[in-house]
Amino acid sequence: MKNNRFNQFKTVLRYEFGNITSSKGYRITTLVVSLILVIAISIPAIIQTVQGLNLGGPQEPTDDPASTVYIIDRSGNAPALETIRAALPELRLASAEPAMLETLRTQVDNGEARGVFVIESPAKYTAIIKRAGIDDTMPAMMYGMMESWYKTQQMAALGLSEAEINAMLTPAELVTVETVSDTGKSMEQTYLSTYVLLMLLYMTVMIYGQMVATSVASEKSNRSMEMLITSADPMSLMFGKVIGSGIAGLFQIAVFILTAFIAYQFNADYFVDIPMVQSAFALPLQTLAMTLLFYLLGYFMYAFIFGALGSLVSRTEDINTSTTPITLLFVAGMMISFAIMVTPDSTLAFVSSMIPFFAPMTMFVRMSMTNVPLIQVIISILLMLVTIFGLGWLAARIYRIGVLMYGKPPHLRELVKILKSESSFR
Repeated sequence: MKNNRFNQFKTVLRYEFGNITSSKGYRITTLVVSLILVIAISIPAIIQTVQGLNLGGPQEPTDDPASTVYIIDRSGNAPALETIRAALPELRLASAEPAMLETLRTQVDNGEARGVFVIESPAKYTAIIKRAGIDDTMPAMMYGMMESWYKTQQMAALGLSEAEINAMLTPAELVTVETVSDTGKSMEQTYLSTYVLLMLLYMTVMIYGQMVATSVASEKSNRSMEMLITSADPMSLMFGKVIGSGIAGLFQIAVFILTAFIAYQFNADYFVDIPMVQSAFALPLQTLAMTLLFYLLGYFMYAFIFGALGSLVSRTEDINTSTTPITLLFVAGMMISFAIMVTPDSTLAFVSSMIPFFAPMTMFVRMSMTNVPLIQVIISILLMLVTIFGLGWLAARIYRIGVLMYGKPPHLRELVKILKSESSFR
């Protein structure tokens, strides 16, 4: 009997896994998301390549008059134009008289000049450009140069030497040091990786949980399950479907992570100044194993419920309505997880990580961002395992009843009565 059940389980698992991975939607989604990941990680390299092609080199000013920045001195004490050019060789600079301001403003508006920089006084400047944005750094470059020049002149007038002036103008260095002796982990380094993995957990659990419900409902709608349910063990059918879908989801996650990792290796030089991104792609094996563990725990917990609810509807169109309560429960767990990312040692974080329906997300966040006592981790995992097996057993019973029911899905009270009567009959 046990061998027969196991054989049924293997058959259903292989069928479910093959049915999902061979579908056009699965393959297109895997390909498109992988391509998006490659493009997103390669954006800095693409931008630099395009800028290099457009500018013909990063430090050479163009001869196009439309790229000219005109300097107007109203202070009467501005540095010579050659001095500014020497400090900012990447800009095409020209001097202009104050009376030309309105004419130059029109040229900037028409795209005939890059901008106008008006020196009102040593402490006030006006920058005129067509559109403010991160793509035009001219105002900041000019401001920084002018501020440094005026300060140098003032300090030289006070009799300071060149070495003293340079020492005073050198920016202070700020080094942020987290007191991680208690937590052992830096939140700055783990925040991005935790956020990305949490979103990955959310998407895969929802997608493949809904897929289990859809699979059950579609098979029920064509009544192919009526013959199968009477000749096969419902426990084998339910566990085979859930685990088969879960392995397909796990395979897709592995493809995404591997694609992102390979793309990062080709573009790592562009992220040397972004420690948060570097840390996200330098995850230790412990973190990856933890991601796998909580994905499986979260997936199985919700997939069994999705499967049971899918067996209660007669049409696939009714799945969203039927699964709305459990979807809202999962979303609530995600919202709590985002909230405790900044306070992983709070009471809310501890309590929610002990609630099985929230623990796959909240305990994952706690373990990613702080040190959690081992006993708490063990208790949380045991509670989830007990809940999963209990839900699996209950889902199999509901599945056996639900696939033979048609019409409007029963209310919770009616379903409990049906389950009780079935137990009494057995």
